[in-house]
Formats: sequence, C-alpha cells, structure tokens
Amino acid sequence: MTNFILKHKETTEPDIKKMTAILNAHGVRVLDGSLLPNTALVEIEDSCLEGFQTDLGTDWNIYPEKKYKVPETGKKAKKDSL
Repeated sequence: MTNFILKHKETTEPDIKKMTAILNAHGVRVLDGSLLPNTALVEIEDSCLEGFQTDLGTDWNIYPEKKYKVPETGKKAKKDSL
C-alpha cells in the first residue's frame, strides 16, 4: 500500500458521489480528508493504481506522497574528555 495525494484539477466542485463510488470500488482508504472535496491523502494498493487513475478520468491528478527529513537545528552539548 502506498500513499498518494489526490487533487482535483478543475475550479468547480467535483462529483462527491462519483468519487466515493470509485474509491470504494478500488478499495482506496482516505487517510486525511480535511481538504475534501478537492484534495485528499489516500492509501492505494500499488496493483490497483492504474485502474483507479483510469476510472477517475482527467479531472484528477494523483501524486505520490513525499516525505522530507527535517534537519536538527538544536545545538549539542560537547562532553569534556579528561
């Protein structure tokens, strides 16, 4: 299972019923729907991705989730060596 960002291309509202039916048909799990109906973080089985993209059509973009490591900015104390 891989996480993807699902983003609607158009400025109009997407058809929620159609989108929900496609999500359910492909076993897609919504991990974060706080920006629905235009954007969502979803979990998709890798083998289902191509069929899922086809069923969504050209109104949606699917991007793989990227993770970034935040650098440590705190200072570290040096140990005195005696």
